[in-house]
Amino acid sequence: MKRLALLALALAAFQAAAQTYPSKTVRFVNPFPPGGPLDLLGRVLSERLGTALGKPVIVDNKSGAAGNIGAAEVARAAPDGHTALLTLFSIVTSNPHLYDKLPFDPLKDFAPVITLAGSDSVLIAHPSVPAQSVRELVASARSNPGRINYASAGKASPGHLTAEYFSRQAGVQLTHVPYKGNAEAIRSVLAGETQLMFTPTTGALAQVQAGKLKALAVYLADRVPELPNVASLDAQGVKGFDQKSLPFWYGLLVPAGTPREPIERLNAEALKVLKDPQIANTLRAARIFPIGGTPEEFGMLMREGHAAWGKVIRETGVKSE
Repeated sequence: MKRLALLALALAAFQAAAQTYPSKTVRFVNPFPPGGPLDLLGRVLSERLGTALGKPVIVDNKSGAAGNIGAAEVARAAPDGHTALLTLFSIVTSNPHLYDKLPFDPLKDFAPVITLAGSDSVLIAHPSVPAQSVRELVASARSNPGRINYASAGKASPGHLTAEYFSRQAGVQLTHVPYKGNAEAIRSVLAGETQLMFTPTTGALAQVQAGKLKALAVYLADRVPELPNVASLDAQGVKGFDQKSLPFWYGLLVPAGTPREPIERLNAEALKVLKDPQIANTLRAARIFPIGGTPEEFGMLMREGHAAWGKVIRETGVKSE
């Protein structure tokens, strides 16, 4: 009886919170370091949502363990809509297949709010790499198995998974050199310490345009407007790289059990922000593309990505440390 009474009190508290939402500061946990695309998204959203909701909305960076530390904190938070997770696709789609003892189940311990945005990506190379296309790169790699190095933001990171999947699809052998973060990995390619890298376009576009790096292919999109002469991996004969096959997105999640009213309020207000022309232009300049949609649509995207990246991980055999 005592336990039932406690449950009833908790339910009443959540219902009251839903009716007066938000009743205090809303915290968006970013499970990655400051400065990346997710951080930009979070800070743009928090400023506008704070005004719309009538309460402060703050971004709290809790990085570590490929995003799992911040995600676990949100999964344990009170399900009242005042704590949410700014998430990269990998936390939901690939991490569950990489970590044996993940402290949360992304499909059970979170409720989807909204797909915030997507991103396009690019295969970059140091100017000294003789290949001018993916076909030439593949030919060179086949002639020199294991002698071409590629950088990534860390073992089992999206860049690592993508490169290993590329190697499998293209039938080549490349050597992985992991770094501590995307920025450090890009610097290694700029310095010629490594030769290649798969990265979101936003992190490398300026260096490509300045001639400090070259782009061999785009993926997850047919073309990048700023790189009109760079064809997709698919067009260059390497299949399986597009938003449908390997969805790359940013989203907003809340703890499972959060009442519907806070979810719908966050969804509606975030959607208004994403549709604002000024905000959309700011994000697009960073190669971040607003998406939006319903919580149900985001939930479907999460499940599809979970299955797609699970297949990649099984086929490549990549494991976390």
